[in-house]
Amino acid sequence: MRYSELNVLEINEISRIVKEKQPSLFKQICIFIGQLFYYTFIVHFKYKSLPVNYKGLVFFGVSLNNRRSLEPIIDNVEKDTFLYLNNHVTDVHKRRAWWHSIPYIFTLIKLYKKSNQEDKSLIIKYFTRLLTTYGLYKVAGEMLDKYNVKVLVLANDHNDINRCLIFNALERNIKTVYVQHASVKKGFPRLDFTYSFLDGLESLHKYLYAGKPNGEVYLSGGVRFDFLYDKIVKRNDEVKKIGVAINMLDDFEKVKNLCLFLKNEGYEDIILRPHPRYQHLDTEWLIKNNISISNPKEESSFDFIANIDFMISNESAIHLDASIMYCPTVLYNMSDNKVLDDYNFIKNNLVKLANTDEELLMFIKNPKDILPTREVLQYYNASSNTHLEGKLGTTIARFLELLCQGKEKQFDKEQGFVKNSVIFHEIDDSFTG
Repeated sequence: MRYSELNVLEINEISRIVKEKQPSLFKQICIFIGQLFYYTFIVHFKYKSLPVNYKGLVFFGVSLNNRRSLEPIIDNVEKDTFLYLNNHVTDVHKRRAWWHSIPYIFTLIKLYKKSNQEDKSLIIKYFTRLLTTYGLYKVAGEMLDKYNVKVLVLANDHNDINRCLIFNALERNIKTVYVQHASVKKGFPRLDFTYSFLDGLESLHKYLYAGKPNGEVYLSGGVRFDFLYDKIVKRNDEVKKIGVAINMLDDFEKVKNLCLFLKNEGYEDIILRPHPRYQHLDTEWLIKNNISISNPKEESSFDFIANIDFMISNESAIHLDASIMYCPTVLYNMSDNKVLDDYNFIKNNLVKLANTDEELLMFIKNPKDILPTREVLQYYNASSNTHLEGKLGTTIARFLELLCQGKEKQFDKEQGFVKNSVIFHEIDDSFTG
């Protein structure tokens, strides 16, 4: 394909619903130049190639959460039959990607000139991200060719490098398998995978807004939840330890006010868990006020939840983790943004919304009253209370084994899955319109 014809806006479709603030265009360009230097003279020497004596099965994960979703599967795949690649030390040569992107700056400017006002705003907002997509697309294709990939397994459907891999795989007729690593929102890209393993019907509803998936869909449940079954604990009837999970939307001043309110109400044992990319954490203030910190790079969300009696968070997928572990959880806004309920957690009775400190306090004092029903849990995680609960790693590993052998049709009979054509027939046509 001619890279000048690459639809970088389609590859970065997720940018249309991202609410995070972005640097100015000038600052983006300065960051790009700094990254170019960093990847050329520092990171480049850390890259290493992996042996290619394997059977064509490749796992790719770009983040800690991605890797945690893939590990239950990898642990059940025969050794020396697969490769695990990522974008940090193996073969996503960002030095080459960044340099290769530079000549396409005029292509991106041309795209800007012929775009509508909405797309023009997106191009300015994400200028350097869109620019580097040209190079990432080329590098992604080279990586697939180098390792002669037959089956590609991904835990992310919207990150730029993942989207580049997906589109390249489609061009090369490489089979792709998607394993959902977190809850999704309306506005996520269409499922363009050969096979997709989703958390449940709730996730499928969200994906159908982008159009009917191209491949087969399995409502399997979340493989990332396999880890949690050994971590579910009996919680105190009276809340003693409260976890506060914050993300990039949250204002740390509001987080401080919440923590002080809880302490004034007698809840001294507070654990704060920031999102891995949260940049406004005032560690000194937390230590001074005797508030513990859960490091997301060292402790999984499940370990964090296992260690608390009650959780408070803004709009975040971590509410689902807590609910599946039978930990009472409440949505509490710690930002200046309106609560949009993008995950539909409130609408579908998975979590309660505390609009005021008084409401929050009432929920804390009555934790069992806010736990979701079994039906609600299965809507979000199809394997809850079924024969697949806690066994999705081995189940999907078996599917990949059959897929590599060209015998994947045996899988449905072995596991008793319903074909997606039946599922779609039962879903209102308004989702696919």
